[in-house]
Amino acid sequence: MTDGTMSRKGQYAILLVAALAMFMDGLDGSIVNVALPVISEDFGGDAGAASWIVTVYLMVLAGLILIFGKISDSGALKRVFTIGFMVFAFSSLACGLSTGLEMLLISRAAQGVGAAMLAAAAPMLCIKHGSPANLGFCLAVIWLGASVGAAMGPAVGGILTQLASWHWIFLINVPIGLVAAVLALRIIPPDKGFVKASFDVAGSALLFAMLASGLYLVESIPSSGVTGITVPAALMFVACLALFVARERRCAAPVLNLGLFKHGNFVAVLTTYMLLNACYMGAVYLVPFYFRIGMGFDTFTTGIYLLIPALIPLLISAQLSRLSDRTGRRTFAIIACAMSALFTAIYSVVTPGMGAVPLIIALAAMGLVWGIGGGSVSSRIVENAPRDDRGSASSLMSFITYFGSALGTALFAGLFGVGSGLRGVDASQMPLADFLDGFHIAMIVGLVLSLIALALAAWVNEKKHGRISETGAARP
Repeated sequence: MTDGTMSRKGQYAILLVAALAMFMDGLDGSIVNVALPVISEDFGGDAGAASWIVTVYLMVLAGLILIFGKISDSGALKRVFTIGFMVFAFSSLACGLSTGLEMLLISRAAQGVGAAMLAAAAPMLCIKHGSPANLGFCLAVIWLGASVGAAMGPAVGGILTQLASWHWIFLINVPIGLVAAVLALRIIPPDKGFVKASFDVAGSALLFAMLASGLYLVESIPSSGVTGITVPAALMFVACLALFVARERRCAAPVLNLGLFKHGNFVAVLTTYMLLNACYMGAVYLVPFYFRIGMGFDTFTTGIYLLIPALIPLLISAQLSRLSDRTGRRTFAIIACAMSALFTAIYSVVTPGMGAVPLIIALAAMGLVWGIGGGSVSSRIVENAPRDDRGSASSLMSFITYFGSALGTALFAGLFGVGSGLRGVDASQMPLADFLDGFHIAMIVGLVLSLIALALAAWVNEKKHGRISETGAARP
């Protein structure tokens, strides 16, 4: 945490640049999703193939975020954060110049590297340089940055795609990233010496291979069954999982502290957070296809509708997170999970004949998930970790954010393939009845996952005198 020598103005400046990093992530995510149907049509792929434009980015991000978190925690916080902006900017340029799906996927993977650096460092900036009494507020401001980007993304993405081409949804990140890198260099205090530590390179490689093979299985098995590629992928997943657990148990500096998973409350709040991200991102991935195929909306109109879940957190998250700092977070977490159950329930039965009202209600509920729970649900993860492991918990929280998002995108894409029964068909050419079958099946599973999250959120009681503001500064 802050050593007390930094002025309040300096702390707020650091918080601002951390929020800017999450702004880029929010902007990129919402812009990409609104344009997915157009990109899919441009490359002649199905909805499942388009899911990898999102999944490969999130997979790389999740696979690297813990190692970048450890590097940041070892004294290279400013360097990781600043270089992350540069990598993100130049990989966005490569995405914008892509002429085929393969090039776009490679560029998105590179973009995931830069995003992993930013996502690992941004919450750690709050923990190391922020006030312990305002952790919920600081995390809410980070979410606010993501919300502003997400709020701008649908409309900006719709305009750029409609009037120019989808390539511009990536090119817009370039000037933002370069300006942010300059601000980070000027605002963040210098790193106070890098502590050479033995990084778990082998563990990181095993984790990444496990994620890649596991997400492939989640996306492909539901719709395609067991194929020639599926069997080796399953064997790789099982082998990597076993080797990863064995490696982390005996490694002096593991990439993932498995000891955290001995604490039941910590596992419960972490799982709640993962399921919320999975259901939200699974819906964000499929809903633009529903708007285009079911409702006949163009990209700009789709973007306008997607402003609803993006704007709501922007309006209420900071205030409600401050309230949760004072009153406790359990109730906020329960309501957030209930909102997830509400929007998945609506999507599981909605049809174009019902009009726009059910869609607006569902989109509002999506926004309330993070408007109500953004600061409180994430703060519970840090609070329920052992005091000496709260720095590791913040990195794990970031990992779960993107792992859950990747898992939800892959899972919903796979379930959509099962329900529609038309794997490999261009989504724009899919009969409406088949599309709705796939859409509803995915959302029914999302409803089940949301109810599990709701039960876990209710199960964990508020920690008495456990908030960081009452226990003192949490040291990573």
